[in-house]
Amino acid sequence: TDPIEAMSPDAPLLHEGLIATSLSGSADKPSNIAGHMEGGKGDVEKGFAESDVVVERTYRTSLVHQGYLEPEAETVFWQADGKIEVWANSQGSFPLRQNMSNLLGVDVSKIKVTPLEVGGAFGAKNTPRVTPVAAILSRKSGKPVKIVLTREEVLKATGPASGAVITVKMGGTKDGVLKAAQARLVFGAGGFPGSPVLRGMQTIFACYQPENSKVDAYDVVTNAPRVAAYRAPGATVATFSAESTLDDLARELGYDPMDFRIKNASKEGDSNVDDDVYTRIGIVEMLETVKASDEYNRPIKKSENGWPVGRGVGIGWWPCGIEISSARVMVNHDGGVDVATGAVDLHGIRTGTAQVAAETLGIDPEEVHVHTADTEGIPYTGNAAGSRITRSLSQAVFKAGSSVIDQMKEKMAVRFGVDTEFVEYEDGHFFARDNQDSKVSFKEAGSAVTKNGSNVVATASNDPGMRPANGYAMAVADVEVDPDTGKVQLTDFTLFQDVGTCVNPTQVENQMQGGAVQGIGWALSEEYVYDDQGQMRNASFLDYRMPTAFDLPMIGTVILEKPADDGAFGIRGVGEPPIIPPPAAIANAIRDAAGVRMGRLPMSPERVFEAMNDSSL
Repeated sequence: TDPIEAMSPDAPLLHEGLIATSLSGSADKPSNIAGHMEGGKGDVEKGFAESDVVVERTYRTSLVHQGYLEPEAETVFWQADGKIEVWANSQGSFPLRQNMSNLLGVDVSKIKVTPLEVGGAFGAKNTPRVTPVAAILSRKSGKPVKIVLTREEVLKATGPASGAVITVKMGGTKDGVLKAAQARLVFGAGGFPGSPVLRGMQTIFACYQPENSKVDAYDVVTNAPRVAAYRAPGATVATFSAESTLDDLARELGYDPMDFRIKNASKEGDSNVDDDVYTRIGIVEMLETVKASDEYNRPIKKSENGWPVGRGVGIGWWPCGIEISSARVMVNHDGGVDVATGAVDLHGIRTGTAQVAAETLGIDPEEVHVHTADTEGIPYTGNAAGSRITRSLSQAVFKAGSSVIDQMKEKMAVRFGVDTEFVEYEDGHFFARDNQDSKVSFKEAGSAVTKNGSNVVATASNDPGMRPANGYAMAVADVEVDPDTGKVQLTDFTLFQDVGTCVNPTQVENQMQGGAVQGIGWALSEEYVYDDQGQMRNASFLDYRMPTAFDLPMIGTVILEKPADDGAFGIRGVGEPPIIPPPAAIANAIRDAAGVRMGRLPMSPERVFEAMNDSSL
């Protein structure tokens, strides 16, 4: 179950034919290493030689689960005519249809997927689990078959997030220059290859610009469930390791940790370790906002128990995805608007889409009615994943809505008795240029032009070549630590996040708070516990310790807006960045309070107590 032990040449092979691949080619014999990836720039050894201080730390993290409310629950009917109907709580109807086609050898045109409401997913429901089994049973029985997993089955058999072992080495100068940063990431993939170690490699130093960098990343199979995505997969544990090391480096240099971050922060035009060039970003502005904030500067509240208290910060980055999203905008006979999307609604997509459509069309959101279409009712749309849906779907809605306006201008030109080029649309009204008395509202115009059965409808997809609008968030955490038990009590927590342009402040705050709480659970209490026979011993929500309201302060949120440089309204993805910085911020707060550097997640009372009482540290 340990990825480092699994890498050993003497370890039992999980797959006899697994050959590792890397930039230099393929390995000459099987191992549990599925892949080796590399990135970086410059000469790290030269950078370390030029540094006044070098800090090296190794960190270990555990398998954790997404903890969604609803377990996998899907129904399939394989009909006598060969058509397959699926009712799924998946993150994506179209990818599920394609996966079913590949697995069952059935054309996608014979498979219809109807998306249902999803009681949470966080990346874990990107791929099919029970659907193929239900399909085979349906074909055998001639009846619809529904499968619902128990919570124990969910925890034991459906992808948790990777456990990892990460070594980070950083060197800097006393004038605050990050000369070199090196990392070795070993991620456990579970029973089959496919850990998010590549994302770990991309995110570990993404917020900074070390003069020299090198990252080695290993995907290793282990005796555990095949891992799945979990909200910014790979980034949380990578950031925990990097931000902890960077904080220690700044302190040993005698440099203010916030000033050190600001001086070395990534800016527009800089590149990551994989040579990806950053588009418009505001990491420096975020750092400066946090440094000047009350949350960072006010005195730390004293513990009523007399326990030591501390404050820590952490910042994390996520690339945010694109892929294809599709939408159809249609004007009804009463002048109202229907919007159909192919995106599964995981987090209020319908609300945000109604707002974007209304903004595009210049009408009230209450006049817009949004629904999620099945795979026969809308063009292809990818998974609701990667913090991509609001951004990419908004672009599709904007394009379709703009087409609807153009169509209505053509139809209203006939009514006004002018050429189309002389029809204007402003503030929700059509009018003939230079004739303000001709104003007709969108609702009236829509009703008029569709009365005779004419359609005003447009379907569009975003350009899959849109530039990613990187997301980033920063946490400020206050803790008190019980010296007698090692228990860490989080007393104050605030998350700062750049959302590009905020579509719906309430939903954005909910995303920020929800992601932060999951990151806090990862930091302090959540982990898979295995015995020496590789059996999971805490496969229930009673024993798998997720934080509750009793464990948490109110989660403060500060929304920052630096619009992305392309796409409708400059929207950035919001969902994933909030989970990334909490473990780092809490670890740095514990370091501030108790003087110990925690190298393992979760930072449970037992581990904190041991660290505080280890004379060798």
